[in-house]
Amino acid sequence: RRFSLEDMLPRFMYVALRTAPMPQKYLSMAELYG
Repeated sequence: RRFSLEDMLPRFMYVALRTAPMPQKYLSMAELYG
């Protein structure tokens, strides 16, 4: 399933639209420690 582009895009959009917004500060921290 993870290699099927037809299945990945709708699933990604579903998750992206339902994820809560995150402050820029936390996103920057993730880049530093990721």
